[in-house]
Amino acid sequence: MDDDLTDLVRKALGDPAAEIAEQHVEPVECVSNALSTVGLHRVRGTTTAGASWSFFVKSIRSLRGWEGLCRFPEHTRPLIGEFFPWRTDADAYLAGEPLPDGMRVPRLYRLDALDDDRLVMWLEDVRQAPDGWDLDRYHRAARLLGELAAMRPAGGPNTSLRVFASTVVRQVMLPPLMDDAVWRHPLVAPHADGRLREDIAFLADRLDVLLDAQDRLPHTGVHGDASPHNLLVPADGSAEFVAVDWGWNSPAAVGFDLGQLLIGRAHDGTMPVEELPAVHEAITDGYGGVMRHDGHIGALIIRSLWTAVPIQLLTDEPDDALREFFAHRVALARYLTDLGRSLRL
Repeated sequence: MDDDLTDLVRKALGDPAAEIAEQHVEPVECVSNALSTVGLHRVRGTTTAGASWSFFVKSIRSLRGWEGLCRFPEHTRPLIGEFFPWRTDADAYLAGEPLPDGMRVPRLYRLDALDDDRLVMWLEDVRQAPDGWDLDRYHRAARLLGELAAMRPAGGPNTSLRVFASTVVRQVMLPPLMDDAVWRHPLVAPHADGRLREDIAFLADRLDVLLDAQDRLPHTGVHGDASPHNLLVPADGSAEFVAVDWGWNSPAAVGFDLGQLLIGRAHDGTMPVEELPAVHEAITDGYGGVMRHDGHIGALIIRSLWTAVPIQLLTDEPDDALREFFAHRVALARYLTDLGRSLRL
């Protein structure tokens, strides 16, 4: 952050004579769960001519030296450190692959390699339109994700999903989730119906069936984390969506990207669970107008069911806001298990 940014500012502004008058560094709160993200900052300022400039700076790292690996069984740590696609986002910007009309990526102004395991991306700071997500926007986003998938046919299987299920899900997520104490806890018990734990266990027992069903479907390249938070709507109208935080390095079964599009805002509590059925109908219709989406429910269950109940927050001091959040997230778990139960397993 202490580097001379003059050349970078000139490049961003298209002004070879620009001189920096002032600059500021501001931390940005990370709203995603990306384990590879070390820090987010906004570096902004003005020139001596009064022009404003701003960069979004994202620092990422591999998981090989991640302190959180200690929570995983020892024999899985090398595998997780190697398989985790920590630089997928940077690679997506560097690749310059064609995108559907209406979708673009942020401009990458500079990429600093600190060492083999750490990168810093200096990105376009996308100013977002103030209006939110309605069903038409969900429908359009899904259609563009379908067009993206159609442009990138690929061979399977989704090896990253299988490794994730066999290590992170089975060995890290499921054991504490199935603990009796979770389901007796006063933050969970009042909101969980009598079948929820049973249905989660049913789907956990069928992980291999879900994975095998994914393998049998056509596969494509994907965004990998296409939550509304990662499909920015630019205020300048330069595209319908600026796709950021690309997060998957394996081909995936058709429809894979619909999972995070569906639950992204429900997962963080900004959309009621009651609205999910209408969103689900809109996005499957949008994507389905381009290509089949058979794999979206199975992939969603494999990736997201086990974190729907936020058991990592059970040790926090309960207050009304936390109680409300648990009620919301238990309802999300119920919705997801109902989707999973709708599959023929």
